[in-house]
Amino acid sequence: MATYKEIHGVNIQSRDADPTAVEGDVWYNASTSKLKMYAAAGSWATGENMNLARIAGGAGGTQTAGIFIAGDTPGSDDEVETYDGTNWTEVADLNTGRKDNAGLGTQTAALGVAGYSPPASAIRAHAEQWDGSSWTEVADLNTARFSLSGTGTTTAGLITGGREPTYSGKTETWDGSSWTETGDLNTTRAYFGIAGTTTAGLGFGGYNPNVTANSEEFDGSSWAEGSNLNTGRWGIGGAGIQTAALAFAGNAPPNTQAVTENYDGTSWAEVADLNNGRNYGTNTIGTNSAAVQAGGHLGPPGVTAATEEWNMAAAVETIAFD
Repeated sequence: MATYKEIHGVNIQSRDADPTAVEGDVWYNASTSKLKMYAAAGSWATGENMNLARIAGGAGGTQTAGIFIAGDTPGSDDEVETYDGTNWTEVADLNTGRKDNAGLGTQTAALGVAGYSPPASAIRAHAEQWDGSSWTEVADLNTARFSLSGTGTTTAGLITGGREPTYSGKTETWDGSSWTETGDLNTTRAYFGIAGTTTAGLGFGGYNPNVTANSEEFDGSSWAEGSNLNTGRWGIGGAGIQTAALAFAGNAPPNTQAVTENYDGTSWAEVADLNNGRNYGTNTIGTNSAAVQAGGHLGPPGVTAATEEWNMAAAVETIAFD
């Protein structure tokens, strides 16, 4: 139920009936003598498990056409799976296995970027491109790193942060053939969430080596400070665009988190929790209204193959004054 605090300062019209509204509209229904608000609401539902339990991989695509790239799974770090909204399917492996890597793109046109292969000193700079059936090596990043984040497409990609192994704020953009260094993050970080595009990106949360709630917005050349998350955490997932993003899961020591927050371009608001808290799951599958969280670490139960799907819709709520 919406509360008075959510509408303080909003101009309100009196209506004889509930109107056709958009999210954020507030009105007084004179027939029922009720103050109403059209507010966003959402929930997480259990999806199909991946074929392999894993953490710290890259991802991209949508809720009905997603891809999970590499990551840490027992005995292997080159496995790739695609998701059709119902089932996960194993597809062609990467040429070079890696974990703590970034991913971006779609189910049929993706990049798997950087990361490391055991031992941890083998930090990767190279990238591979997926065409829907096989992986091809493409140009290396300018700076090798792991635990970085990426978003965008195979012709306009954004990679930022991570560890070199020192915590990094370095940012690089991809034009389909080469990487270009651009403005650094203001706050170095790794294990953080990301959303948006190469000209309108959003990074949030992470670790450096302290947990941060800070978010930053990218305009194509530089980063500017944004609003803080309500709950700072690392190993966090993200989806959406710069003005409509979702942040979910992560770790706020000593506990893994189920917290989900929605960003409207100005501030973060807590929405419904995941069914199971986790960190190191997927980053950048879907939007703020239809996202996927797959894999990750559940805490004491360990690495999981479990998938959850987020769906958000708007609904009319009565405003309470208690």
